[in-house]
Amino acid sequence: MKIKSIDIEEFADGEHRGKTVRNIRGDSLLFRGGSRTGKTLTFNAILYNLLGSRHTIDLATGHQNKVELEFTDGSRFFRGNPTAEYEDDEVDLTGAEASEAFQDKIGDSSFIRSHFVHSHIGKMPLDNLSRSQRISLVREVTNAELRQRLTRFERAEEQLNQLVIETQDEDRRVSEDTEEVERQIRDLESQLEKYEDLQAKIESGELEELSSQLQRDEELDEKLGQLFREKEGLRKQLRKLHRKKRKEQNYDSEVKEIIAEAVNDFVCPTCDRRISTEKAKNRIQTGNCPYCGRSHSLDELKENLGERIERSDDILEELESEIEELQEQKEEVDEDIDRLRDERPEIGDLDGFVKRRLDQHDHDIQRLRDHVEEELESISESLEEAKSERDELAERSERVDERLEAYTEALGSASERVEGLTEESLDAGIQEFSDAWEEAYNEMNSNLDLEISINEEGRVQFPGRNSLREYDRGGNLSGSELQLLNISFVCTLSRFAIDNDVTQWETIVLDEPLSNLQEDENREAALDYITGLDQQLIVTTSDQDLDSEFNKVEVLQRAPLQMTLGDYL
Repeated sequence: MKIKSIDIEEFADGEHRGKTVRNIRGDSLLFRGGSRTGKTLTFNAILYNLLGSRHTIDLATGHQNKVELEFTDGSRFFRGNPTAEYEDDEVDLTGAEASEAFQDKIGDSSFIRSHFVHSHIGKMPLDNLSRSQRISLVREVTNAELRQRLTRFERAEEQLNQLVIETQDEDRRVSEDTEEVERQIRDLESQLEKYEDLQAKIESGELEELSSQLQRDEELDEKLGQLFREKEGLRKQLRKLHRKKRKEQNYDSEVKEIIAEAVNDFVCPTCDRRISTEKAKNRIQTGNCPYCGRSHSLDELKENLGERIERSDDILEELESEIEELQEQKEEVDEDIDRLRDERPEIGDLDGFVKRRLDQHDHDIQRLRDHVEEELESISESLEEAKSERDELAERSERVDERLEAYTEALGSASERVEGLTEESLDAGIQEFSDAWEEAYNEMNSNLDLEISINEEGRVQFPGRNSLREYDRGGNLSGSELQLLNISFVCTLSRFAIDNDVTQWETIVLDEPLSNLQEDENREAALDYITGLDQQLIVTTSDQDLDSEFNKVEVLQRAPLQMTLGDYL
């Protein structure tokens, strides 16, 4: 699939004057022009037609664009106003359907875009491709079947990792729910024990005797009431402080984790799903709302939580100090109650719980008996429900643990397969690609040979006699070396893709490919290499000497200067 004709009616808000080239028929083509004749605009117009405005290089296209390409396989695609159009032997589509059909036809956008080599250093394919994209493309063109297998296992690894994270989140929530139910059970069992003890006192007649003594001795009754009220007040304060302490201990964590766990505790009312803590943390990291994923500043929330975390140690220390002080006061009250019991042994083990129930029912033993029976029934039911919920949570926890174990084991297996296939792909294809790339580069460079390697992470390296240089770190490479590295990379990528039937695309577009080559020998070697390719070559240049190397040459003219009367006023 090569380009048969180019029709640039309007592009980049009118900056491009327009250009139509018919009867290219898949042959190589040279666009020649001087400064400001639209060479790079033509380069980007072709790229715009293929992939859209998001993929043009170092150019904002605007909205008024009309670019049409015809291809040697009989298809045609128009992108721009008023709508996209796609036509081949079987279909004639417009709008979104046309764009989707054409996208499906040409395939991976990063692969197509890598066939466009811009003239500016830093805007070339190796700069625009991430390391993972580089190695993915290399694997795809060297061994498509192996790449598909690796992709399947990588996708499985990603999905299993997500399942592990979601299951860990569920395990955390089940654990928190279990702790809460256990607290409820302890409270209910404590209440049940107190009411059963009270019932025993009623049935034995002990409570009626205590009631009579208290009614006869108002001073004793008042003294006990005061001590028990004071003790109950201290107990409630202590309970409240312990709750505050537990809540404050939750801040002993990272800001992202606190927000992420809070988000994970809520269920979306629309889709009935949760946001995993890992996804929430990733969204926070990129400055997005952890819940809906939209761009939203969390600076104020993170700042407030950060300050709260910083204060948490001090707050915990203050709470512990308050708890200790109240505990001492409670112990003093307990000692006063014990002394009173020693002085008045007839009150026995009367406590605040029993005293309050007597007072609430005006010492009417029958009314109190009825109340105790109702409470025992209610507490027993609540306790049974809580224990049933605990059992359900235990079963759920067991199922979650089993799933987590299975997912973790499957994730480990998938990761091993990914690692094994990665090594296999490195042995099977990546080294072969590196060797071919190195050979292509050295054919284009008349100076010292350069050793090139690309590893499984997508790092492009140049082993030298004294050190290991790397593309992404500059590598002390000259402009000519950078340009030749990118051109040779694209040529090698295209050759492997065509030879292995990975793509139908057979066109390479080069913007001023010799612009950074200063030495005549280098320019001649590079030109000999690219013009000897089987692929269709579309080149822009300002060098008239290149005309003889191409059968088809289109001369671009500088736009005339438009002057108005206002320019002179």
